[in-house]
Amino acid sequence: MLGLTFNLGLILHPFWSMSQPTDIFVLRLLTVKKSPMDTVKWSNLPKELWPIIGKFLHSRIDVLRFRSVCSIWRSSRPPFQRPPAPPRPALRFSPAAAGEAKSEALLFQSTTYRMESLTDDDRCCSSQSKPWLMQLEEDLNSGEMRLLHPVTNSPLRYSPNSTSMVFNLLDFRLVELRKSHGLKFGKNNVDLKSVHKLVVMPCDHLGFGDECVMFMLYNEGKLGFARFGDEKLTHVDEQNSHYDDIIVYKDQCYVVDKWGTISWVSSALQVIQFSPPLCGFGGRKYLVECRDDLYVVDQFFEKVSYHHERGMLRYQGRDLDNELIFGQHHNSRSEADAVDFKVYKLDQEWGKWINVRNLGDQVFILSNDVSFSVSAREFAGVKGNCIFFVERVASPGRAKRDCSRVFNLEDGRIRNLASWCGSQMVQPPSTWLGPD
Repeated sequence: MLGLTFNLGLILHPFWSMSQPTDIFVLRLLTVKKSPMDTVKWSNLPKELWPIIGKFLHSRIDVLRFRSVCSIWRSSRPPFQRPPAPPRPALRFSPAAAGEAKSEALLFQSTTYRMESLTDDDRCCSSQSKPWLMQLEEDLNSGEMRLLHPVTNSPLRYSPNSTSMVFNLLDFRLVELRKSHGLKFGKNNVDLKSVHKLVVMPCDHLGFGDECVMFMLYNEGKLGFARFGDEKLTHVDEQNSHYDDIIVYKDQCYVVDKWGTISWVSSALQVIQFSPPLCGFGGRKYLVECRDDLYVVDQFFEKVSYHHERGMLRYQGRDLDNELIFGQHHNSRSEADAVDFKVYKLDQEWGKWINVRNLGDQVFILSNDVSFSVSAREFAGVKGNCIFFVERVASPGRAKRDCSRVFNLEDGRIRNLASWCGSQMVQPPSTWLGPD
């Protein structure tokens, strides 16, 4: 079956979504009280307010919905102009990794939304009426999009029982939660397996001027840097090739190594220690931002064996770090079964780690591209204090594939996310899309 692709350029609706703090500003404008029992109608608001509100709309969906309401709104905000696509990465890749004589990597951007139904029907208790997470992946050069599972990042496909092949965003309100990036081979849409995590720093960040730059973790823990257009990857911090995760936190690039030490990368490509070592005994560390704080999630495996070679590999006499030869490494940790998780919060004021035993209403999602947190209060019927993660499993007669799991901090149990009571949080309506 084919993956779901579509063009958002044709979607219109008189509602829009904005993230904090923009939506607070707009809501204050729209709820000016006339009396204790009445509010100002949208149509009666001063015309001078609409251009001001329109300036705070930055996504294509928001602009389309705003302009579709009426002629006054349409004239107060110009059409959305797609920002120019960044130059394609000039890094060279091994032909063996893509099955082609010449392989070109393209930059993809993924956005995770919280989908909320716009049809208020208290009598309806189906999964379609409850909020859920949706991930849209976009080719920044062609603009083509497709739906992905928000945990495994696997493409969602049409359900065999679907009666409609149309996904109508008019029925939902989209709330943007986070963005992530990844490199793929353009023609066959194959992930670069040896690039484990990738972050893109916007222009004017880290003192790089108007150039976009990438930091990535590759080849089992090395930290790399490249400007768009660079033909070679710069290996950052040659003294440490054991980094587990990378994140953009407060406009800076942060990494965590296998010992749980968090560091940030300066504009001079210096790795500066930010936290004391955690000294966790797990097999893999994840960085998660939650309510402006940094957390480290330590994942424990049943068995971990490392078979890959550290240091410099060579391919036909060429340098691995300059050629990025993919397909030569195997992440053995992804094949091991997870048995436990520990969560730690960094007390930045005192420079110490706090063992967190209860996440409250928070849900940590450790996805393949970037880890993030959401509040269970925003999803009906979902309890917090749990961790979603990805695990490779083998099905009878099928190759191993990524499946979503949930770890409950309260009882320490690991379950299949699809059978968990809050699984509708990451599953689209079953009437038109297949499950994970």
